[in-house]
Amino acid sequence: MLAWHILAVNLGEYYADKDPKKSLEWNSKNPLALRNRASQLLESDPNQAVRLLEKSIWQNPVDARSYLMLGLLREKAGDFYSARKLVNTALNLSPRQWPLRLEAAGFWIRQQQPELAVKSWNVALQMKQGLSKEIFPYLLNIAQNPNTIEVFEPIVRYTPNWWSNFFIYATENATRAEVLNNLYHMKRELSLPSKRERNAFVTRLQEEGYWTAAYEVWLNGLNKNEKKVINTPFNGGFEIPLEYTGGGFDWSFLQPKGVKISTAATYGIEGGSALRITFSGKRVQFRHFTQPMLLPVGHYEMQGKVRLDNLETAKGMQWKMYCIAPEWNQIGESQRFIGANSWQLFNFSFYIPDDKSCEVQLLRLELLGHAPADFAIKGTIWFDSLAIRQVEEENIN
Repeated sequence: MLAWHILAVNLGEYYADKDPKKSLEWNSKNPLALRNRASQLLESDPNQAVRLLEKSIWQNPVDARSYLMLGLLREKAGDFYSARKLVNTALNLSPRQWPLRLEAAGFWIRQQQPELAVKSWNVALQMKQGLSKEIFPYLLNIAQNPNTIEVFEPIVRYTPNWWSNFFIYATENATRAEVLNNLYHMKRELSLPSKRERNAFVTRLQEEGYWTAAYEVWLNGLNKNEKKVINTPFNGGFEIPLEYTGGGFDWSFLQPKGVKISTAATYGIEGGSALRITFSGKRVQFRHFTQPMLLPVGHYEMQGKVRLDNLETAKGMQWKMYCIAPEWNQIGESQRFIGANSWQLFNFSFYIPDDKSCEVQLLRLELLGHAPADFAIKGTIWFDSLAIRQVEEENIN
């Protein structure tokens, strides 16, 4: 009899996953088989599924999934009080199981308790960040509802590892910038918004035309070293290393094929580094180094230092200043840079009109040309000590 009992138990265990019905024929008390058989009957015979789950819990009172399944069946039956108790019991028994957290989050949404849903999604994302594609759209829907956005406050306060990626997602998909503003400025205990978050938020504000708000967010996010180079243009001496992504009111740039942009030490500079742009000889319509600005009405002069190391191109390179909002219009340009020379000073003047047509400006370095052959370029160009200052009209050259 003992041998038969051992055989029945072992066969019950063997079939518990593969064929729970057969498993129960060998051992009617196997909790895993009871739960798995109940799972097969959830739609076709929910009453029998309930009985099997209750029996499973009796045999294994710490099986979180049985409590969750039973809770979801109670929900379908309209017994929401029991359903909530069972779901909470499941989460207390296995607080770190992300599959349970996903199912629980759906339950809490149906129960109109978004704060508990966000709490469950928070745990799931901390356990498996790959769930972001599935969860982020739901989180954004909650964030965009003015009646539920406050449920994020306890999450943001301690800034989980997935938050930065979600905020970036929100900047790209939120329907209103106000949502991002609320999320960005929620109180944090352990950290400040990351540079990625700040730049993404600033970019979204710029795209929607909130340039002053964008500048305030960008300025308030600068670190101590960055605040030392707030002159116009920002980091005009290139003492702060350039970041490939740029962002905000810093230098923004791309490095197309055949172009290398960096800062480096060399002779004749002020400070420790200067801007170096090297071209390999390929054709490139280079307009990839820019900085937006918010200069008030008035007359200005831009000056700086330039050095050319055998810069070979048809028409040369040039700094240009544009108005870009609310209208696009060129308002100034430097001399052309081509050939070879040691460090030289350059300057040019421009005017910001008072008709509100030039509230936002863009400084851009460009390779000049029209025909494809004009954009073949080889050599290196250096810049240092760029500065823009407001001048009286009578002092303009």
